[in-house]
Amino acid sequence: MYPPALFRFFILSAFLLNHLVWASLRDVPVKPRAGRNFLLSRNATGGYPGDDLSELHKRDGQKYVFMHVIVGSNYSYSQSDWTADFQRMQSKGVDAAALNIGSDAFQQDHVASAYAAAQAMGNTFKLFLSFDFTAMGCNVDDLVSRTNQYANHPSQFKVNGKPMISSFQGDCLGDSGWSNLKSRTNGYVMPFISGLENQFGSWPSLDSWLCWGCAWPQGDYDKTTQDDEYYINQLGSRFATTVSGWMFSHYNGKNLYLRGDDWLINNRWEQLVSIRDQITFVEMPTWNDFGESDYFGPLTSNMPAGTTWATGFPHDAWFDMSAYYISAYKTGSYPQITQDVIYYWARPHPASATPSADPIAKPSGWDWTEDSLWAAVFATSPGTVSLQCGSSSQTFNVQAGVSKLKIPLSPGKITVQMVKNGATVINQTPNDFTFVSNPTIYNLNVYVGSAQASGQSNPTTTQARTTEGARTASSSSQPTTTASDNGFISLGCVAEGTTGSRRALTGPSFTGRQDMTPQVCESLCSGFQYAGVEYGTECYCGNSLTNNGATGGVISSSNCNVPCAGDPSQMCGAGWTLSVYTKNQSGGGPTITSTATQTGPTPTGFTSLGCVAEGTTGPRRALTGASFTRSDMTPQVCQSLCANFQYAGVEYGDECYCGNSLTNNGATGNVIPSSNCNVPCAGDSSQMCGAGWILSVYTRGQSGGGGSSPTTTSTATQTGPTATGFTSLGCVAEGTTGSRRALTGLSFTRSDMTPQVCQNLCAGFKYAGVEYGDECYCGNSLTNNGATGAVISSSTCNTQCAGDSSQVCGGGWALSVYTQDQSWTSAGCYTDASVRLLNGPMTSQTGMTTETCVAFCSSQGYSIAGTEYGTQCYCGNQLSKAGGAGSLASSGDCNMPCGGNPSQTCGAGWRVNVYTKPGTSLKRHLNTRFIRAIDVV
Repeated sequence: MYPPALFRFFILSAFLLNHLVWASLRDVPVKPRAGRNFLLSRNATGGYPGDDLSELHKRDGQKYVFMHVIVGSNYSYSQSDWTADFQRMQSKGVDAAALNIGSDAFQQDHVASAYAAAQAMGNTFKLFLSFDFTAMGCNVDDLVSRTNQYANHPSQFKVNGKPMISSFQGDCLGDSGWSNLKSRTNGYVMPFISGLENQFGSWPSLDSWLCWGCAWPQGDYDKTTQDDEYYINQLGSRFATTVSGWMFSHYNGKNLYLRGDDWLINNRWEQLVSIRDQITFVEMPTWNDFGESDYFGPLTSNMPAGTTWATGFPHDAWFDMSAYYISAYKTGSYPQITQDVIYYWARPHPASATPSADPIAKPSGWDWTEDSLWAAVFATSPGTVSLQCGSSSQTFNVQAGVSKLKIPLSPGKITVQMVKNGATVINQTPNDFTFVSNPTIYNLNVYVGSAQASGQSNPTTTQARTTEGARTASSSSQPTTTASDNGFISLGCVAEGTTGSRRALTGPSFTGRQDMTPQVCESLCSGFQYAGVEYGTECYCGNSLTNNGATGGVISSSNCNVPCAGDPSQMCGAGWTLSVYTKNQSGGGPTITSTATQTGPTPTGFTSLGCVAEGTTGPRRALTGASFTRSDMTPQVCQSLCANFQYAGVEYGDECYCGNSLTNNGATGNVIPSSNCNVPCAGDSSQMCGAGWILSVYTRGQSGGGGSSPTTTSTATQTGPTATGFTSLGCVAEGTTGSRRALTGLSFTRSDMTPQVCQNLCAGFKYAGVEYGDECYCGNSLTNNGATGAVISSSTCNTQCAGDSSQVCGGGWALSVYTQDQSWTSAGCYTDASVRLLNGPMTSQTGMTTETCVAFCSSQGYSIAGTEYGTQCYCGNQLSKAGGAGSLASSGDCNMPCGGNPSQTCGAGWRVNVYTKPGTSLKRHLNTRFIRAIDVV
């Protein structure tokens, strides 16, 4: 129920002034429907009150959708950038872009570039100007000049031959000013001007009026059409409205959240479809207003300074989903769903959390949102969908069509799955999002992702060169079972994805290396679950194989046919095809012996639990983690695939299921007679792989069944590489307050943990500390959270290392600490350019800090690290001076807070904070010749 008072909705202009200076606040009222019946009544001539009958034929069934674009946010855009944006908008059904412009001269150049891009597309996509009066003056002559410059452009959007003119605000012109603008341009005006409720009769110059605030609910309730009905009653066909998915901003002067819960984006579109006979124009705010979190376009390097809440939080899947609704709005009927897709979104921390390092207070409206993972499932036929976030999970039966689902959020990763006819067609865990309980800063923005079902396809490959001595590729897709010295075993040949960057592995990447072999790649990816070599010279790392449309399924090894540059006797993938290796969790090579029993040796620290029946409810799956169907299936293959889970279960010959509990969906987890598991494995007929709805289950350590998670102690020796420069400090107690962590940099939990592994992970920090057998903590200070940093008795550090039981890795709340004497030093602020100041690997993450970047570059073997734009990290061994990069800038130019520690600065737009390893002489490189070396002070 709407309260009787007028709601006040504050919108910050996303217009950028002089490189990322925000304009003044917008004050946008949205009126509720009054307390009376709003049945629309036609007047005697057949129109609604306020209709201009000369314009009514624009409502002949044609519907238009516009995208609001902040020109000032695209300050480095070229014509090709505009073209890419417009093509994407047009592909989803958007008819025109409303170009929000201010007074800066550079924006006029960008407008010209935008119109040129639209014309180069054949003038099929249209544009019109939207004057932002929070960022420009109210000079009618200036407005007339700007409008007439494009009034007759072939890409100008027109209504009945009149150029469309829109605005954000504009009451400063008054009705006479708008009338003057119309008469001198022959324009059709559709502004948003606040405060005109019940006064529209005094503004006869307005051809339409855009309700900007109608896109969002203005309180703690779901969005309805009541606002639309209120304005339609006053405006009739002159009413135009909006649709958006989210609203959150976290500036000192603008700190608010508007309720986006309960599938706002889906419900709002459905509302507009239901009243489509009453509206002609719908506008989508916005393509690129990152400061307000209401963007539909992709994340770009033009994001404004300080918008940490947008960095790493894509929304473009919402735009992809909107194509379905745009079609329905325009045609009056929903299109057929031809592709199974799960769209999902979530905030990164509890709404009530108190961040540890945020100088800005909680945003208004924080208590209007619930901690849920939201999903919209587009299904071509019935199936089951499983949603998981951390320990929270639920499986749903879905029918053909659109299903809206949600589950509570819990700390951890998101996984979405779809199963049809017993086959898993979607299984995605984004590796760039984690829901956390204790954030550093507030962020009520959402991460929006999508997972699309795709059939296995044969990617384009390149014919392998003929090399004497090159090995002959086997036609079998069964993975090699020999473990490498780096603790990896071969998983097989895996196709890259089909969307976005197409990369199945989205961690660090290394290309163009002439020494590339699987072993080299495994060393580079030592901190990740997977290592993949491709096209002879490339290496990719990651913890998930199902990114960017990749299925992670193993294909015939004959597809991986390009010899490795560093050893032609080995194969290193092919074109868009990876030779993938996965971590052998036990740290040693597997011993696989063919046996027809259920208790054969296993390669990954698993032991046989026995034969277990599936459940009796829902999808019936006892194990609800990852699932795989493979023609080379064996218990050993399944255990490798389930390396990060407590249980691995093979079923019906070629199926593999993973999970941490055996009692889901009505399953008891009890062991039944082994005679029930009687289907030979597809990859080795001498072994048994379950049966119909019956699993052959393997577990880590000894288990009593019933879904328990037994504790195991690894006895594998894992010496690992020794990190140079560290010496033992001794046993140090954790703190007594807050999180109790003495070391507050990076942290890791690994089954192969040793002091040496931890030291490598903490290479960019002063201290490395191992704790409780499998934990590693990094930092530059030992006195956080009440810790004194004092060395205590070594007997307190008495827990064997998970990766080497002959070594000790701390104890309960006690660290075995190692220190290195020298730390990396700052070399100043430098300019960057598209050719990049540092040309080594890069990484981007929302929690970026100086220490995180230094640790990453150190672990990759580089001597220079650079942080940029709050969340980006670049590595190299020399500075490139090309295209404007490599100039020493003022330290004040590097002014963007680090995403993971706002007290630090991580460069800015095209500005890099540079750090060097001890003993590094900073050099700048121009083309192929070194120029004068500059010593680090």
